[in-house]
Amino acid sequence: MNKSKIIWILTLICFATSALALHQQPYHLKILAVQEGQDHYQGSDADLYLEIKEGSGRVFLDTYPATKMDTQISTRYAKEIACNHFQLDCDHYDFIFTIKAKSSTIGGPSAGAAIAALTTIGMLDLPYDQSIAITGTINSGGIVGPVGGVKEKLEAASAIKLQKVLIPKGSAINKEKIELNISKNNSSNSSSNRTNSTTEKENNKTNKIQNNTKQIQELNLINYSKKNLSLEVKEVIDLEEVIKEFTGKDFNDKNISITENKDYTNIMGKLKEELCDRTDKILSEIEKDNVIINETIMENINTRKGNSINATKEGDLYAAASYCFGNNIALKNFYYQQKKVSKSMLESLFQSLQQKNAELELKLTEQKIETIAGLQTKMIVKERINEVKQQIQIFQEKKTILTQQEGQAILSYAEERYFSALSWMEFFAMDGKRFILNNDQLANTCQEKLMESQERYEYVSLYLGEFNLLGIKEKIGTAQKASEKKEFDLCITMASQAKADSNAILSSIGLDDESVKDFFESKRKVAERVIAQNSKEGIFPILGYSYYQYANSLKDKEPYTALVYIEYALEMSDMSMYFPEKTTQSSHTSIDYINNTKKEWILLGEGFLIGIIATLLMMVITRKIKKRKHQN
Repeated sequence: MNKSKIIWILTLICFATSALALHQQPYHLKILAVQEGQDHYQGSDADLYLEIKEGSGRVFLDTYPATKMDTQISTRYAKEIACNHFQLDCDHYDFIFTIKAKSSTIGGPSAGAAIAALTTIGMLDLPYDQSIAITGTINSGGIVGPVGGVKEKLEAASAIKLQKVLIPKGSAINKEKIELNISKNNSSNSSSNRTNSTTEKENNKTNKIQNNTKQIQELNLINYSKKNLSLEVKEVIDLEEVIKEFTGKDFNDKNISITENKDYTNIMGKLKEELCDRTDKILSEIEKDNVIINETIMENINTRKGNSINATKEGDLYAAASYCFGNNIALKNFYYQQKKVSKSMLESLFQSLQQKNAELELKLTEQKIETIAGLQTKMIVKERINEVKQQIQIFQEKKTILTQQEGQAILSYAEERYFSALSWMEFFAMDGKRFILNNDQLANTCQEKLMESQERYEYVSLYLGEFNLLGIKEKIGTAQKASEKKEFDLCITMASQAKADSNAILSSIGLDDESVKDFFESKRKVAERVIAQNSKEGIFPILGYSYYQYANSLKDKEPYTALVYIEYALEMSDMSMYFPEKTTQSSHTSIDYINNTKKEWILLGEGFLIGIIATLLMMVITRKIKKRKHQN
C-alpha cells in the first residue's frame, strides 16, 4: 500500500471520529446559586455539564471549585429520580457531571431539579432550550421542592441574559423583612418653647427603636422579574412540567385513573369486618364481666367507630380497618386494667402469645410466593409478627421494673398486632403476574433497599443531624439484622420504610402550611400513576394502594403525616422493578437501550459518511492542484 492511500485512510478515520465527536458534545444547562454575605444573599450562576457513556450506571461528579458532600449525594439522587421516574435504562451507562461555578465552594441540593432534567434530556437525546434555567430540589416521584434565595437567583439569571427561570411551586411569593421608618412627635414637647435635653435624648432613643421596626413584606417574584429584570418566571411542580418547558415534549398522561382490584376490595373488606367485629366481641366480654366503661373512653370508641363507618362509605377500607384496630387496643388495655391482671398472669398470657406467634411465623415460611401481592402480604405479616416479638422481648427484659399498667398496655398492643397479622394472611389468596421471588432475588433486593435507605438517611442527616433521625436509624438497624438472619422479606419492609421516612423529611424541608397541601396533591398524582401502571400490568400493589388510601384520609387533618404515608405508597407501589418475570429466561433488553444502541450506530455511520464526502472533496482538490502543476 502506497503512502498516499495510507494518508487517505487516516484522513477518513479522522473525519469520521471528529464527526462522531460532534454528536457527543456534553449536554449543558445554566444553574443558579447564592452566596451568603454578612446579612444578605448574593446570586450567582454556574454551568452544569453531562456526558453519558456506556457503563454500569455509575455517577461521577467533577466540580470547579471544590464541592460539598451534599452536592455529591444530591447529584446521584437526582439522577436516580430521573431514571426511575421516566423508566430510563440508566444501568447501561455512566454519567459524568461537571459543575463550573464562580463561588468559592459548591454546595446544597438546589441543583437537583436541573440535574434530573439534564439526565432525562441526555438519556432521551431531546432538543432543549439552553436559555432556560431551573432552581429547585428534586424529590421522590419527580416532585420539585423549595429552595432559598430565589429572588437573588432570578437577579443573577437576568444578569447573564437568560430568558426564563423555572421555580418550585409556591415560591413566587417572596417574604422578606424590611425596616420601617416611623417617627412620632411628642405634642407636649412641640407646644413648648423650652428645650429639655433629657427629653430630646429619650425621644431620639424612641425614634431609633421605631426606625428599626421590621415588617414582613410580600413580593410577587413573577411580576417583579417581568417588570424589573425582563425575565419570565414560571412555577413548576414536577419533572413532567420541567421537561415540557425545556423541550416542548409533554410526558403527562392525563387519562390515568386507578381501577381497584376486585380481589383486593373483597379481601380488605373481609379484613376490616374481622377487626371491627372484634371490637364488638371485646365490648361484649367487658359487659359480661360487669366492667363499666367510663364516659371518656366510650366517647373515643364511638368516635373511631364513626370514622370507620365513614371511611367504609368512602371506599377507604384500610383506614376503616385501622380505626377498628385502634379501638381493639384501647378496649383490651382498659379491660386488663379494670380486671387488675397480675404480673404472673401477664407472664402466662405473654407465653401463650409467644407460642401462637411462633406457629404463625412457621406457617408463613411455608407459603409459596410467586406474585408481588404475595410478597407484599408476606412482608406485612412478617412485620407484624416481628412487632409482637419485640413487645414480648420488652416485657421479658423489663418485667421487674415495669408497672402493672405498663405491662398490660404492652400485652394489649401485642395481642392485637398478632390478630392483625392473622387477618392479613387472607391476602395470600390474591392472584397476579408471576415473578422470580426466590431467596437469591430477595437477598439482592434486600441489599439494594438497604443501600438506598442508608444513602437517603445520610443525605437527610446532613440537614437535621443524626440525633433527630433515631427512628429511621432504628429501622435500618432492624433491616440489617433481618438480612443477617436471612429474613429478607422483613429486611425489604424495614429498609423501604426507612427510605420513605427520609424522603418524606427531604420533601417537607422548606414547606409551610400553605404549600404542603399542594405538594401532597402532586405526590398523590404520582402515586396514582405508579399504582395505575402496575395495576394495568396485572401487578396490583396491595401495600402501596392501602397506604395511598390512608394518606388520602389524613390529608386535611394531618397533612404532614399524610406526606409520610404517600411516600410509603410510592415506595411500595413499584416493587416489580426489582424482580424478573417468571415467564422470561433472562432479563428483558430495554427498548431505550436498543434505541440508544441503534442511535450510536447511526451516528457512527453519519460520521463515516461525512468522512467519505470530505475525503472525496480532498481528492478532487488534490487532483486539480496536480493538474495545474502539470499544465505549468
